[in-house]
Amino acid sequence: MEILDLLIRWLHVTAAVVWIGGNLILAMVIVPYFKKSVAPVERIRILTRIGKQFEPIVWICVMILFFSGLFNVFRAIGGDTEAIKLFMRTLGIKLILFLILVFLTWIHGFIMGPRLRQAVEALDPGTQELPEEIDKMRRSMAVVSSLMGIVSLLVLLAAVALRMGI
Repeated sequence: MEILDLLIRWLHVTAAVVWIGGNLILAMVIVPYFKKSVAPVERIRILTRIGKQFEPIVWICVMILFFSGLFNVFRAIGGDTEAIKLFMRTLGIKLILFLILVFLTWIHGFIMGPRLRQAVEALDPGTQELPEEIDKMRRSMAVVSSLMGIVSLLVLLAAVALRMGI
């Protein structure tokens, strides 16, 4: 059973690294690079294409995290009652943060992203500056992306706290 536990935990951590790491790389490296080097309309076109490519990977990671997390919880429960209370409290916080992150990801990927992509694709190909309504959509999406980054880091903090027994 130790091999199975190791494999499941490895899948869990790998999925978290891919999902959260991918989001952070997008936010901290790719977006700033394109902000400096590409006109706003073309930047949004490129970034929405990158997001669309990353989307299936994200949802696969979410499913892996959900099911491997359930497995890990059922394997961890047992033993000291006080330790279980502490574990469940921290797990509850992590689960709430995870659900918030999934919800933000869903809004970003299925509502905001397609609307922004559609609005930008409808622009004249020669357009260099974003119209105000599209810029407002972009700013709203940036806020949701920032929230996703913050919640991602809080999920990681909760995971570390869980492993430390805090």
